[in-house]
Formats: sequence, structure tokens, C-alpha cells
Amino acid sequence: MEEKGLIVALIVALLIIIILVLVVVISSMGKKSKKVKVVKKQGIVKGKKYTIEDMVELVANRNTSKNDLTNIIIKVSKEFLFPQKIKGKMPKDIKVYLNFVLLIASHKKADAKLIAFMNSTLKKANSDYSTEIDIYENEGLRQRSNRG
Repeated sequence: MEEKGLIVALIVALLIIIILVLVVVISSMGKKSKKVKVVKKQGIVKGKKYTIEDMVELVANRNTSKNDLTNIIIKVSKEFLFPQKIKGKMPKDIKVYLNFVLLIASHKKADAKLIAFMNSTLKKANSDYSTEIDIYENEGLRQRSNRG
């Protein structure tokens, strides 16, 4: 009789252990499937006021799409004209504009067509800076080739 009781107790304990293992496995599977990755929308939001620094920040993000880069170039060429040269010299705040050119040229999702578009668009809007635009574009291309 004692042997039957011992066998029944072992079977019950084994069933409890199997049930606990199944519960843990099922609950861990449920947690993995419930995880939702939240991705912040990149690009320009219509109606929002932007600064040139905002545009540079969008371009600096390596996940910005080619389409967004194109829209940003258009917006910068229309709304963010480079500051005028003072007696033939560049003002101090020009650096952020030229940094924009560098970041576009070195962006991993920018191709030759987009870079040429940026070059022509910005030069039309800022003819005084055509030499500087070329210099910063070439530096961006150099940085891009160094990355491989």
C-alpha cells in the first residue's frame, strides 16, 4: 500500500513540475510576441516650424530616408537661404548651413543623383556660396568613401 501511495505522490509531483514548466514556457512566449517596437517617424511634419538646426538634425540621423532627404533639401533651399556675405567674408553662422551640405553628401542613403540635386538647388538659391558648397560637398563625399 505504501508503495502505491509513494508512486501516486511521485506522479502528482512530476505532473506539477511539468505543468509549471509549460506555464513558464507559454508565458515567456507571450511576452516576446507582445513587445511592440515604437519607431519615431522621421522627416518633415507639415505645419511645424523648423530652424536650420532642425534640418541639420534630421539629416544627421542615419535612418532618414532618401525621400525625406529630398524633401529636406527642397525646404532648406526655399526657406533657409544662406546668410549674406559681409564685405566678401562669410558670417559666423554660415557653418551650420555648410554642415548641412556636408551631412547630405556623406549620408549613407544619399546617392549621386540626390547629391547633384542638392548641389544645383542650393547653388541656385545661394550663388555667393557656390565654391563653399562644392568644398563641403567634396568633403562629405571623401568622408563617405573613407567609411567604405
